[in-house]
Amino acid sequence: MLGAFEKLSPKTQISILNAAANVFAEEGYHYASISNICRKAGVSNGALYKYFKNKESLFFSVLDYSVLMVETELYKKYIVDGKSMFDAIYNFLRGLEQFTKDFGDYVSIYCDLGSSSMNRFAATTSDKYRRATSSYTVKMVEGSKKRGEIDSNIRNESAAFMIDSYITFFAYSLVSEYHSNRFDSFFTTNGKTPSKGEKITLIVESLKQALKK
Repeated sequence: MLGAFEKLSPKTQISILNAAANVFAEEGYHYASISNICRKAGVSNGALYKYFKNKESLFFSVLDYSVLMVETELYKKYIVDGKSMFDAIYNFLRGLEQFTKDFGDYVSIYCDLGSSSMNRFAATTSDKYRRATSSYTVKMVEGSKKRGEIDSNIRNESAAFMIDSYITFFAYSLVSEYHSNRFDSFFTTNGKTPSKGEKITLIVESLKQALKK
């Protein structure tokens, strides 16, 4: 990101990042066209290169914005100490469902980082996501232990990793037909697949069974 971008109004910055996220999500990073991004953002190619050195720089800015949104719109809102951990997880997953409806392009980009072709981006970005999110989950686990909700012998990091794994898989299932079908394959009963709300309940109940005393 170049200094000229930071001088734009917040509304214009977000408009450009949203346009870029949409193209990256639909076309994938490697095939994404700068021209398509400019067309969606309503800026010229020349103007975009005044804001970002190249496509990679723009992509990292989109990733940084997605990290910020995940922290402020999800973790800070729902993963809070002093509240029943399992209620917090349920509300978080509901929030994630709505977040995906509102900002699905960013969730798709995050999930795409799991592809081996994105390893050079994943290494840097995964650490940013970890710093922005894992501390909330670990603190939530610590608080849950103090309230006697879960087994005090479970290592905090292990419990947090289990919770994060469920959250990640649910996020994948919201944007990926493959992962949605994979989830359904375990819980389809008499030909009836679970709704998103039922999936959330299944996740919370599974965590209770694994973590409670």
